[in-house]
Amino acid sequence: MSSSRLAIRLGLVAILAVGLICAGVGAGLGGPEFRATSASDTVGMLPATRLTALPDRTIADGTAPLRVRFSGVPAAFSPTPALSPAVPGTWTRRGDAEYFRPTVGLEPCSTYTLTIWASSTTTGHSPLGVRRDVPLNVACPSVLGLQQTLERLGYLPYEPVPGAPQSSRAQLAAQDAFDPPRGTSRPRFGDVPALVPDEIDETTKGALMVFQSEHEIEPTGEPNSATWKALFSADVHDRRNPNHYTWVTVTESLPETLEVHVDGHTVFSTPANTGVPGAETAQGIFPIFSRFESTTMTGTDVDGTKYTVPDVPWVNYFNGGDAVHGYPRASYGFPQSNGCVELPIEAAAHVYPLLKIGDIVEVG
Repeated sequence: MSSSRLAIRLGLVAILAVGLICAGVGAGLGGPEFRATSASDTVGMLPATRLTALPDRTIADGTAPLRVRFSGVPAAFSPTPALSPAVPGTWTRRGDAEYFRPTVGLEPCSTYTLTIWASSTTTGHSPLGVRRDVPLNVACPSVLGLQQTLERLGYLPYEPVPGAPQSSRAQLAAQDAFDPPRGTSRPRFGDVPALVPDEIDETTKGALMVFQSEHEIEPTGEPNSATWKALFSADVHDRRNPNHYTWVTVTESLPETLEVHVDGHTVFSTPANTGVPGAETAQGIFPIFSRFESTTMTGTDVDGTKYTVPDVPWVNYFNGGDAVHGYPRASYGFPQSNGCVELPIEAAAHVYPLLKIGDIVEVG
């Protein structure tokens, strides 16, 4: 071959190599990231990817899917958005949107961060270019959902009427909490404490306090993130109340009495004393919030006299300074106290181990 022909061929090879490199197929320049940021993108030949819809910052239903919508169909190589803290679930693409469906649900009363990456790219567009971190606040489920969860777990003395929707485990447990079926509950026993639907009344508060105490959560009677996490776990695994439903009734008609009820059965009855005129024992439904085997009580009698009484035994506080406790009297069955429910010492010793934080004292 002549030297002139060889020079021409080498020149053509060099031109071809330069062309391939400029096209992005040379060694080390291939792959989606290069194609997504080609020279035509940098000079504005392709419009940038845009976000056209994001989830609401406050999520009312933690079981509903989250949607991130773009200005076009996400490219096959475009990275999937991410939730932090991580949540079990699945991301899927449909049209111009990415959807996340949690396996069970986002934790109630919690905060998450939804991240959309800067390299997110839609077909025919250049990348988003800027990372977006979107804070998401998951609302607490409804009070009706709370009540129905406590009913299913046996912490409230109620159950759905026959034919009302029933919860299955796992995902439906969370769905029923956020979007509870509108059914009617009925008492499991006779003469149980009244329940106000969709309201954190004293009966609901007491049941929640029992649940919180058993799950080593401060028994405030108010639902929070830790409480809902424990409720979901108990519901998913069908871990029902290990104890019987217990409550106390105090009758102010003479002779005054106190009765302890367990699952609808009266297991103990004793004469009792309530408050004298001017220091009456409040009527109503009250959960026990504090208990002592022995404590010192202080206060003011109706005549203005200050008192301090040490070593009061078997004390169950249920309404401010009012408590069910033991106290020595010559007789029982009529108003004698400064607002408390007084019992004979031996009777109070018998009642004390039957009760716990959250159990209801109903005075009427």
